[in-house]
Amino acid sequence: MVRSVEWLEDDGVLQFRGKIYVLWNMDLRRRVVSLCYDTKVAGHPRHWKILKLVSRDYWWPQMSRYIGQYVGTCDLCLRTKPIRQALVSELYPLQIPDSRWDTLSVDFIVELPLSSGHNAVITVIDSVSKRAHFIPTHTTVIVEGAARLFLHQVWKLHGLPTCIVSDRGPQFVAHFTRELYHLLGIKLASFTA
Repeated sequence: MVRSVEWLEDDGVLQFRGKIYVLWNMDLRRRVVSLCYDTKVAGHPRHWKILKLVSRDYWWPQMSRYIGQYVGTCDLCLRTKPIRQALVSELYPLQIPDSRWDTLSVDFIVELPLSSGHNAVITVIDSVSKRAHFIPTHTTVIVEGAARLFLHQVWKLHGLPTCIVSDRGPQFVAHFTRELYHLLGIKLASFTA
């Protein structure tokens, strides 16, 4: 016999705050949600609507999370319902470089197993020939160190690129280029329009 203000047992049915308590039985919980969700009358409503329908008569711990997972993994809804998100802008491909080593991709592979004091690699890849330089470094390298490594490993062989692409973002590319110019003795003279 359950004794509490919120809990009540009536004819062998356990109730919590006047709603039927669904035991920890995944099949039983799935059938309860399916009764409100998978019928033709309901029309496969979204998460909050189905939660409102189920919570009229039933309750169990973390019911909202369970219903969210159930609705989010419905095969029919995933195939037929439109995605209601803002459209992503168009992707524009990079221009085709004129010659080799004009456009470079500079990226980092980090958190590698330690080898000769290095645990990261700077990859410099030519966009035309797909040839690459792999420069060992460490994860704590800063932009100045990366530019110095680039100068000694890539610039001395191929010269100054016209375009550098990186997944580190525009701030990294700007700092990297500024430091590379500084190391080469190139002065940047910016002016206002």
